Amino acid sequence: MNIYNDELQTTLSKNAPRGTLLPGSRKNKVLLIAIAIIVVIGLIPLIFGVLSQANNPAADAGQNVSSEQLATPQASDSSPATPAASEAAATPATEAKVPAVEPAVAAAPAAEPAPAAPAPPAVDTNLYTVVAGDTVGSIAARFGVNMNEMLAANGLSGYSVIVPGQVLKLTGPAVPLIEPAPAPAAAPAQAAAQAAPAQAPAPVAAGWTIYVAGSGGQSLVDACIGPIHYTPTDAYALFITEHDFCGGWARFSGIGVGQTVNIPGYGTYTVTGRGQVPNPGTTNNVAAVFGGFPAVVLQTCIPGTSQMLVIGLN
Repeated sequence: MNIYNDELQTTLSKNAPRGTLLPGSRKNKVLLIAIAIIVVIGLIPLIFGVLSQANNPAADAGQNVSSEQLATPQASDSSPATPAASEAAATPATEAKVPAVEPAVAAAPAAEPAPAAPAPPAVDTNLYTVVAGDTVGSIAARFGVNMNEMLAANGLSGYSVIVPGQVLKLTGPAVPLIEPAPAPAAAPAQAAAQAAPAQAPAPVAAGWTIYVAGSGGQSLVDACIGPIHYTPTDAYALFITEHDFCGGWARFSGIGVGQTVNIPGYGTYTVTGRGQVPNPGTTNNVAAVFGGFPAVVLQTCIPGTSQMLVIGLN
């Protein structure tokens, strides 16, 4: 069969006119065309690559440089050192650039300590300021000092009167009593009467008023309601009595001989004597001081002592 085909094909090729394609040569030509088409298709990407390289030569140069840098060792390792580099290498390590140090900020001056608060003034414990209702005797009893010494330390007597706000010494050396200044002599009269200087007016005795708060016995005196008409002694005299701590000392201690005492409801009297009797005492002790019984007797305890002040009025 194959021999037949070969012979037939040879016969056909000899007898065929020029330009006529035989069946076998036609297949070959189709095959060549197909190959050519495949080659052209394969060349298309290559052609576009060449065109893109022509349009962007800088990118190729950068790629070449990068390739060379990756392929070859760094030029600084093999190239000779520049003069500047040589000088830097020759400079000793100690001359390496030292980072600048910022100047230290001056420390703020330490704040001056606040001045210490002034110490409170020392309080003199030997001084006392009188308040309303105080008497020398009550002050002496409160602070445990001797009343007579306290009077002497302040230049006071049993007749002195203290007032609120007055500052007293509790103890201390005796201070001499301040005598009242004598009354200045009256200016001489006119020249015609110079031979007989005018007489100074007689001093007028100061007056006191004692208000009696009630009448009764010791319970009323102890109630501290004020001076009491002590009725148990009416057989001897009119006794006006008050405790020192109730105000009797403050009321009676300044009354002196010669002064006038007004007792509303009882009359006006003149002081004829002062003295002291034991506490407790008796009417006989009072009579011994005055040589009998005066019309009125004012009496109160002397603070800090076991004595009573008695004042006779007539």
